Amino acid sequence: MSNLAEGFERTHAIEKIQLYKVARASVGEVRSLLYVIEDQELVEAGLLKTARRMVEQTGSLITGLIRSSEKYVPKR
Repeated sequence: MSNLAEGFERTHAIEKIQLYKVARASVGEVRSLLYVIEDQELVEAGLLKTARRMVEQTGSLITGLIRSSEKYVPKR
């Protein structure tokens, strides 16, 4: 969330996109941690399924934000 907020405050599209991509990578980290939680049987399967769905949705939203922002990068 912090990377998204920082990216939103940047004025240059390239800087915004870079921070949005860091946020997107963090989604992958969370997905990985959910596997650790599953392996350790720390949370019931239903909650993990819900969490995974939320992580996927978040990743999709961030990907859309990146694609939208790329429209504002000057072409060379």
